[in-house]
Amino acid sequence: MMERFIPITCFACLSAALLLPAAAAAAPSDDDLKTRQAELQKKLAGQGYTVLVEAPFVVIGDESQQKVKSRATGFLRWTVGLLEKDFFSKRPEKIIEVWLFKNETTYRKGAKKFFNDEPSTPYGYYSPEDDALVMNIGPGAGTLSHELVHPYMEANFPNVPSWFNEGLASLYEQPRERNGHMWGTTNWRLPNLKTQIKDKSLPTLATMLKTTRDGFYEASYDSYAMARFLCQYLQDHGKLRDFYTKFLADTKDPTGETALAAVLGQDLATFEPIWRKWVMELRR
Repeated sequence: MMERFIPITCFACLSAALLLPAAAAAAPSDDDLKTRQAELQKKLAGQGYTVLVEAPFVVIGDESQQKVKSRATGFLRWTVGLLEKDFFSKRPEKIIEVWLFKNETTYRKGAKKFFNDEPSTPYGYYSPEDDALVMNIGPGAGTLSHELVHPYMEANFPNVPSWFNEGLASLYEQPRERNGHMWGTTNWRLPNLKTQIKDKSLPTLATMLKTTRDGFYEASYDSYAMARFLCQYLQDHGKLRDFYTKFLADTKDPTGETALAAVLGQDLATFEPIWRKWVMELRR
């Protein structure tokens, strides 16, 4: 699929994969990245942009040079390092530009000017057809950490179902570091999920795991929250990376149900009420 990733009302999603051993296979070289940097610097000369290489990305920002560098070597580098450490053995095999706009106004203007796009989200998205993450960095970096998951999934897990692609990305909308690992904290998606559990409008986990791409993005229930808090349960119980490894290796079940049952030690019908009870007891 070649649609755009939009985190808050994200209507699209791509694929990717994982192996926990070594690093990237065919990622762009340093020379490739520096060449793109030079091309962009020439293209954007006099327009107030800073262009930096922060492997495996080229970062473009309209804040001060010092601020853009701080974002690139700070949050971006931190996020990439922890994602690669825990999940992704391969870096994206194409040059991806990370555009960091200082507010919604410059974000929308930049998306239109450089990508002929009119974003349906005020926060940011991943555009695989443009090989670009386009971000309004003003409200914070949570959207960036969400969207960074998608190009890594695209490179590592090409057949990932939408529920896990968006579930893992949404887990890291409010990331922290715990014992040297990325840690997603309980976030703003919780209240709506609780409401749908209470009013019985949430389908079973087995149903969500079997949704098609369109079924996930056009769901009548909060599929993002459901997928996210399934991932958080696995994280909080020390099972997320084990699940990911098993899911990636499973060539027979594209939904993840078999891998999930294996790491949980029980079938989904048994696990379902346990998970729902856990969700209802969560607090932000």
